[in-house]
Amino acid sequence: MAKKALIVSFSFEQEPEAFEALRERGVEPILLAESERKGWGQQELIDYWNALPEKPEGILMGADIEIGAPFTEQCEGLRYISLNCAGCDHLDLPALERAGIVACNVPRQNFDAVADFAWGQILSLMRRIPQGDQNIRAGRWCEGVARGCAVSRKTLGILGLGAIGQGVMRRAQGFEMDVLAYDPYENAELVEKYGVRYLPLQEVLTQSDIVVITCPLTDETHHLMNEESLRSMKPQAFLVNCSRGPIVDTKALAKILREGKIAGAALDVYEEEPLLESELFSLPNTVLTPHMAGLADREIHNVAMQSAYNMADLLEGKEVKSRLI
Repeated sequence: MAKKALIVSFSFEQEPEAFEALRERGVEPILLAESERKGWGQQELIDYWNALPEKPEGILMGADIEIGAPFTEQCEGLRYISLNCAGCDHLDLPALERAGIVACNVPRQNFDAVADFAWGQILSLMRRIPQGDQNIRAGRWCEGVARGCAVSRKTLGILGLGAIGQGVMRRAQGFEMDVLAYDPYENAELVEKYGVRYLPLQEVLTQSDIVVITCPLTDETHHLMNEESLRSMKPQAFLVNCSRGPIVDTKALAKILREGKIAGAALDVYEEEPLLESELFSLPNTVLTPHMAGLADREIHNVAMQSAYNMADLLEGKEVKSRLI
């Protein structure tokens, strides 16, 4: 009898090869499509799970629904979670571990896509590319479009020099940038090879023309960019976040932008997602995108295939290298 896995991931459901990979390993995928669960949270998933006549042993999921103590206390049968992503801050890992649930992720598969996107954010924001596009579509040619800012030979500050941060850093070499980094773990090889300078947060913020957030969300980085931190930035500096929304205090950022204390912000992630309404919408010095930094074709496929292999391995009782708990 085939083991079952519930699929709760929009990007995975677009990858037929990943479904076939599960079936080839004797796993029956049960798709909970994005169209069926729009706006769902943990409680809706709990209700759906408890209504299933046969409980799957596994869930293969993305990052849009939290799973923690409410699920483990109200639901039975779940043994494994295979994440179709790298980030795991939407899982309450201690609660899952207490319930005996094993979870794994897919690390280091889409860092190039996110690093590429971060540069797209930088260029769009500083060179005002979206505004130019909107103008020409409205038949205005270049009227009303303020001139952009030069990008090359500026100072780039990167908060978090992991795989994504290093990708952003390497791409900065082509723009002849001075790169500063805030990270608790200094990498001597990066210092020697790329000339990156590790500095305390305050110094990175006060010296950088562009600040890019690529650190993970932890208790320590929650609201790392609060009002005080934002006010430390140069008035002509730009903020880019392609990591996790709660690292930035959104209300404080909106206030700082309205006051003109920094030049602009490009955000791909938010404290509340999906972002259906926000005071950021009315601010002209923002570029806002819907958590799409990692959504490049090659990376989506590779992540989906690996999460399928991980799910099959877990259901077969095999060890998974990227096991979280």
